[in-house]
Amino acid sequence: MKKILLPTDFSEASDKAIAYAFNLFRDTPCEFTLMHAYDTFPVGAAPEIEYAMIDEMFKRSKKEIAEYVEAARQLDINRIHTFKAELVSGSPASAIQILNQHHDYDFIMVGATGKGNDILFGSTATDVVRNVMANTIIVPVKADCEPMRNIVLAVDYKPINSFTEFDSLKELLLKENATLTLLTILKDGQFPTELDGLLKYEYHDYFKGVGIIDYQLSADNIEEGIIEYLINHEADMLVMLTRHHSFFDVLFNRSVTRKFAFNPTLPLLSIYDYAKEEVPENELVTF
Repeated sequence: MKKILLPTDFSEASDKAIAYAFNLFRDTPCEFTLMHAYDTFPVGAAPEIEYAMIDEMFKRSKKEIAEYVEAARQLDINRIHTFKAELVSGSPASAIQILNQHHDYDFIMVGATGKGNDILFGSTATDVVRNVMANTIIVPVKADCEPMRNIVLAVDYKPINSFTEFDSLKELLLKENATLTLLTILKDGQFPTELDGLLKYEYHDYFKGVGIIDYQLSADNIEEGIIEYLINHEADMLVMLTRHHSFFDVLFNRSVTRKFAFNPTLPLLSIYDYAKEEVPENELVTF
């Protein structure tokens, strides 16, 4: 049984992420955990006011999350899912990180409005992608809950830690009978023949049984190339292997995955890469 974490702030964006999860895993037995992180008290308030506010926020959150769980149970017409609720005091990203450390979720589903104004400070989605060791699906508030036809995996054919990190993606592709497009962005005069042919074969071998399309596109940078592809082709999900690097990579926004998580145009599956790698100071971090 898969374990899926569904954070909610009772907004339209989180409602869409929950609906998307129910649709995506409609035929898969899952343990859905609906989680709400409620704010702590304001700094500087009198202690008695602080405690009263905490108690009131907890009671209100408990009532709302219980209503969400009951509504979710009503949607489970096949009775193959289980549901539970978690209330955590603190920020959503820190609450998600704490719960994942204890429960090791298969997927975390996060809603995104795309209305943020400062990627440097990020959003809940970017914080989760950057800090939580789990596969995360970022769902735009305008995403459609439609059958998967084309899932796009951005690949640079650099060595990866293990193909087992793609197990959940392969399972999803087979379940949805979807095509996998291996999208590679060529830059700086790069030619397709320069790609690692052995690693390309290993991708095809691992995803055996899945319909695969190889697609190369020349662009000035990774981000522009992916955007150009998505503008001109139909896609139902974008997938990136999220490589985690230094503080300075985050500070200067060198992570393409983080940029797409901040303002997604279609559902984004961020696959956590558990490999610890050293990044040369001047190397461009791609995903």
